[in-house]
Amino acid sequence: MIVLIGLLIGLIAGLFLDVTIPSGLTPYLAVLTLVGIEALTASYNAMQRKEFAPAKFVIELLSNLVISGLLTALGVQLKYDFAFVIAFVFAYRIFRNISFISRNSYLKFKAWRASRQKDEVAEEQ
Repeated sequence: MIVLIGLLIGLIAGLFLDVTIPSGLTPYLAVLTLVGIEALTASYNAMQRKEFAPAKFVIELLSNLVISGLLTALGVQLKYDFAFVIAFVFAYRIFRNISFISRNSYLKFKAWRASRQKDEVAEEQ
């Protein structure tokens, strides 16, 4: 939950702060932002499943940052928009992670509600 709160604070701060970015860096910023958001959602998903490993998180984040940055640079050199393809892949992964998170949250809520109803029935008897 702390990860999502930090993400929301960062997004809100980014909306209200006026930071100028050179137009040549725009594709890199877009791709690297998506890589970061995907890493946060994947790590939160792993934390919910109790499979989170900090070393694995750091290695995956750094490798995704390097590979996506290099592919974006290659696309800029070739005058082909690889950033669009990379953004599509990471946006898909973000939505998939959010889907897993929401499904897991729903199942936890459903189990909590069922146990609460059992407790109420037991108290009535």
